[in-house]
Amino acid sequence: MFANVLVETKGMSKGEWLRYRKQGIGGSDVSCLLGINRWKSEIELWMDKTNQTNEVQEENEAMQWGHIMEPIIRNHFAELTGKPVVQIEAILQHPEYPFMLADVDGVTIDENGLPAILEIKTASEFRRSDWDDGVPAYYETQVQHYLCVTGMKKAYVAVLFGGNAFRIYEVDADKELHSMLIAVEKEFWNKVQNMIRPSMDASDAAKKLLDSMYRGGVAEEIVLPTEAIEYVDLYIEACAEEESAKVKKQDASNHLKELMGDFDKARCMDRIISWKAVSQERLDTKLLKEQEPEIYAKYLKTTSSRRFSLK
Repeated sequence: MFANVLVETKGMSKGEWLRYRKQGIGGSDVSCLLGINRWKSEIELWMDKTNQTNEVQEENEAMQWGHIMEPIIRNHFAELTGKPVVQIEAILQHPEYPFMLADVDGVTIDENGLPAILEIKTASEFRRSDWDDGVPAYYETQVQHYLCVTGMKKAYVAVLFGGNAFRIYEVDADKELHSMLIAVEKEFWNKVQNMIRPSMDASDAAKKLLDSMYRGGVAEEIVLPTEAIEYVDLYIEACAEEESAKVKKQDASNHLKELMGDFDKARCMDRIISWKAVSQERLDTKLLKEQEPEIYAKYLKTTSSRRFSLK
């Protein structure tokens, strides 16, 4: 392992640990830069690194159980494989690119007795199919980042699914991918250091960020700059394509329904088609409001959001 130690983390508070994370790019940050993170966009990551947001967030129950299970999974990996595992209580730093950081779950050995990374994950049974073809891309890029920082050749990803199914995946270092990661991370860190905001993207994470940043309420109309013309045209074009796709989809489903008749299930080549009756129980809010207005008012909840439209 040729990585430097940025700081030892034993006994470190979460707040202090987060402050050190802002000094570079960690493994879990990489998927944001590549546009494959469903929860966080590159812009939001940039705002975190430039101290424009409060990164501290409450852990949900899944995160809490992940921390609880980490030492158990680490020990089980060692018992199952017979490999020694050392817990690394430090934030590691690439010797040539100090903005590349790594906080690994452990270090073990590969089949040749050389140091290898151990990465620990917990996943719900619902997400198990994400791992059918190996380590999902948003986790593999994290592991490759760690391999790049440490110079190790192999990583083991130990995963506990649903609390009762244990799997181990192997990931070999990919030098070509490392070169790409270095270039992408170097470009992003230059934006951080020079306060250059990344471009807006099409991710759900970016949409969520915009909804949280801009609450609206300014009634005065503004005239947008000429760069908006391109996006207005794109939006109108996308709406037309969306409507055309809806018509095509409805046409196809109507023809298939006609062929199925009263049958609930059908097969066409390797496709299964289902057209089943579905029963749902819904609260009749209109009737409740008419007959029990006090109860309706007691449990009425008002929410607000901004609705986007272009005419």
